[in-house]
Order: sequence, then structure tokens, then C-alpha cells
Amino acid sequence: MKFINQTFYFLVLLFLIPKNLNSQNKYNLDFNEFNQEKQKMPTGWIKWGNFENLMGELISNGNSVGKIVSDKNGTFGCITYKIPANYVGDTIVLSGRIKYENVKGSVGLLMRIDGHSKKSSLAFKSMQGQQLRGTSDWKEYSIKLPFPDNAKIIYVGGILGKKGIAWFDDFKVTIDGKDIQELKETKKITLESYNSNELESALSKLSRKLDFSNEENLCNSLDPLIEKIGNKKIVAIGESTHGTSEFYRLREIITKRLIKEKGYRLVVLENPYDDIEILNRDLHKISLDSLMHKHLFSIYQTQEIKSFLQWYKDNKPEYNIEFKGCDDSYWVFYELLKDNINSINDKVLNKHLEELKSNISKSSTDNSEKKYKVNNSIYNNILEIENYLESTKKITKSIKEILFNGKNTYINYVNIKDQKPFQSRDEIMADRISFLAKNSGSKIIVWAHNAHISNEIITDNEIGIMGRDLKKDFNQDYYTIGLTTLKGSYSYMNEKIINGDHLYTEKLKTELLQPVDSLFWENKLLINGNSFAIDMLDLKNELNTDEIIGATRLIGYSKESEKDIYYLPLIKNFDTMIFIEETNSTKSLFE
Repeated sequence: MKFINQTFYFLVLLFLIPKNLNSQNKYNLDFNEFNQEKQKMPTGWIKWGNFENLMGELISNGNSVGKIVSDKNGTFGCITYKIPANYVGDTIVLSGRIKYENVKGSVGLLMRIDGHSKKSSLAFKSMQGQQLRGTSDWKEYSIKLPFPDNAKIIYVGGILGKKGIAWFDDFKVTIDGKDIQELKETKKITLESYNSNELESALSKLSRKLDFSNEENLCNSLDPLIEKIGNKKIVAIGESTHGTSEFYRLREIITKRLIKEKGYRLVVLENPYDDIEILNRDLHKISLDSLMHKHLFSIYQTQEIKSFLQWYKDNKPEYNIEFKGCDDSYWVFYELLKDNINSINDKVLNKHLEELKSNISKSSTDNSEKKYKVNNSIYNNILEIENYLESTKKITKSIKEILFNGKNTYINYVNIKDQKPFQSRDEIMADRISFLAKNSGSKIIVWAHNAHISNEIITDNEIGIMGRDLKKDFNQDYYTIGLTTLKGSYSYMNEKIINGDHLYTEKLKTELLQPVDSLFWENKLLINGNSFAIDMLDLKNELNTDEIIGATRLIGYSKESEKDIYYLPLIKNFDTMIFIEETNSTKSLFE
């Protein structure tokens, strides 16, 4: 009997031990690793913000929570936990329970994902926009973000702003629906850690040399790329700087070939939509120089862009091609709309147009509250015009397109009013290109920065959304060509909000690219020659991975700085990469 009892207890012990071991989590997301006699905060939790009273609190036997109490001298507090981002997936979700009392500002969950660069986060989300205030008992909430491939650290937290008390408990992080506590960690692959010989051998094997000795040779050396593109719906040709001459030369050659040989009929530039529509209207009335000065961002007022626009002007009728923009439509939207509606003689419509004109004239104000209200009214004016034209069957394809772009320009004022997520510039540009792809019937070529066309989000849960969204919508019918360089000169202009006004009068300046003093993707690419194209899917198949993270430069409209270095899995970001060792700045039309 004694033997039987000992065996029974031994078996019970064997059953319980694995269970207890398995219940030990990697991360203290439930706040329960907390000794109130020895610790102020639960194990692993840290303080962000300037409230002093962040702590753990034992609320029942074995159950602890995080707690934030506001103070008079601070503005917010966040109880935060740091998790290594050694995981693979597409979507990350943070959920947790919150209780709050007398909150005057806001309370909620927060998630921030950092990459290898220290300058900014890759993605960020909080519940501040939901404006949880007052007093509430325990409820569960959640927030979601795309999970970047180049993530290094995941921060999760509970945040309290202004005044009140908040308690947080039972945090849970999932990636693609799987609990991070149970997920197997996958160490990130970097250029520094990856086998150099294997990478260099693959690059050498798959690179296709580009011959820049003359126009004909360069054109012929692009044959494999043109063949690879085939009949994709959208081909996006990028640039790692907006001011590099060779990039525009390549774009022009590739674009002309796609128009002549593959039947592409629409070229879209990263420039205000309404401005380019007016440029098209006056193409044969006003000189190209004048049109470019008035309707193109200053960075595009170059000999290189003029070369393509002159060809476009001369060949537009023969190939039935169109040139359009995908950026905001603030500046000459009313003029454009009025031009297209003028032929419709309708008193009701004219009244709607007058209301729109009046509100647009009122929108130039420094009073943010007034501007918010007026721009909401402008959006409603556009809707009224669209609904009236549709109800009277007087809407045309061109008017529908103009109205769509107008609505996109003012959509965020409506989003604020309706407490919906703010749409980034990238998202809006993606919507415009998608609209053209689905409604024009034409195959499209996009000219935009590498940072916009990328197949993956690059940073801030914003840059790269354009390409990400188009890849999601069109899948294999969206094809990206990245252009990058290692050294040489580039054009830039003094930093400003690129579409903050309608005065495209900035003078272009020239600067040398800063020497690269650490391991960049471009260092690796240089090993295979001074100019070539490489298919990234072929490279992925050769290496059996597309997860290698390394530094690259993405310079916008302004002068290069350390903020222009990004750490990316470049093989994932583009379908083809074109590398040119040394490049030159674009040539300005105006001094």
C-alpha cells in the first residue's frame, strides 16, 4: 500500500512539473513577476515619460498589475516592456486589459517597433485617437501594426496622458495570430553576419551588365529587363535620390521602350495631380520651360525631365500616351475642375461650383480650427458635385477622375472628424495610382522614389506604404525597379514641406554623396562591376533567403544627412535592382 501511495504521488509530481515549467513565460507581459516589498516595477518593465508614479500593484493573491498615477509636473507616463524582434511574420497585435479612473487626457495601449537605425521608429501605434477618458472598470483592448522585416526591438506599453489613474494587466503579443510567448525565435540575418563569399558569388552569377558607353548600347543591355517586365499592369521605376542624372536617363529609356514595344500608355510622376493636368492642357500653348517652372516640383525642373517631356509632347498623338501626377491636388484643383465642367450649362451645378470656390478661398488661414471646418466643407462640396453629376448622368470619365483626386486631397480632414485613421501621403498616392490602373484600361509606368515604390514598408508605418499597397492589390502585376548608387554628386533643394505651397521656385544645389564608411548594400553590389541590373527573385532563390538586412541610402528632396541611412532586406524591397557605382547630379533648367 505504501509503495502504491509513493508511486501515485511520484506520478502526480511528474505530471505537474512539466506543466509548471511550460507555464513559465519568456516575457513578463502579465506583470506577475513582481515582489512589492523589493520592487517598484514588475520585472522587465521600464518607465517612459515624465510622470513619477509608475509602479506595480498586487491586487489579489498571485495577480499583479501595472499602474500609472498622474502628477502635477508631468504630461504623460508609459509603463513599457522591451521584446527582441527575433520573429518572422506580417502582422503584430498587442492586446491587454485596462482599468482607469478620472482620466482627463487619454489612456490606452502603445506599441513601437524600432529597427537597426537609432534615428526613428519603423512603426508606431497608440490608442490616443480613441480618446478614452473618465472612469471605467476592466475592459480588453487591442492595437495592430504591420510587422517590419527589419525590426530589431518591439516596445509594448500602457500610456496615460494629462491626469488620472490607470491600471494595466494581461498583455498579450501575437504575430500572425500566434502568441509570442510560444513562438520560436529567429535571429535576424545581416550583411555583416551573412557569408560574404556566398553572397558575392550569387551577385556575380546573376548580375547583368549595363553598358553606358552610348545610348544604343545602354538600350540594348536592358533587353533582359524589358523581357522580364513583360505585360505587368504597373511598373514602378525608383531612385535613391531625386537628383541623379543617370537615373532619369535610365527611366526615360526604359519608359520609351515599354511604350513602343509593350503598349504602356500612362506615365505617373510623384508630383501634384492637378498641376500636371494643367500642364497637359497647355502643352501646345506654352513653352515647356514655363510649364515646368509653374507646375513641377523644383527638384524636377531639370534638363533630364525636359528631355522626356519633349519626347512626350512630340509623340503623344502617335502612341496615345498620357502623363499624370499622383500627389496632392490643392493648388489648381478648382481651375482644373471648372475647365472640365464649363461645357455643362446647369444652374444647380454652377451654384455648387461657386460654393466650392468660396470655401477654397477661405482655406488659406492660419486658424487651425477654421481650416479644419472649411476643408471638411470642401470635401462635402466635391461630394455634392459628384452626386449631382451622377444623378443627372452628366459625369464624364475625366471629371470622375478629377473629383476622385480632389476627395483624396481632403480625405484626412474627414478622417479626423469621423475619428478614423489618418491616411499617409504614401497611402493616398497608392489610391490614386490604383484608381488609374483600374479605370484607365492602360498599363502604367510610375516614376517615384525608391522609398515610395518599395514592395515592403520601410519605416514609420508610412514610407513604403504606396508600394506595399500596390503590391497587395496587384500582386505579380506590380513590378518594382530600384535604382541606387555608391558615389558621385546629386541635386537637392533646401528642406521644406514639399507640397506646402505652390511656389516651385527653389534653386537646385549640388553636393557630393558622403563617403560610405561602414558596410552598405552598395559596397557588396560594387564587387560585381560598376553598373548592372539584378533580378531579386533570382537572387532570393540562389541564396534561399530574402531576409538579409543591410544599410542603404534613401535621399529625398533635401541635402543628405545621417537620417537618410535605412536598414532594409533589400532583396524583398524590389523586383529588380539597378546599381551604378558613380553618378552625377541633374542639370537645372533655371539658375
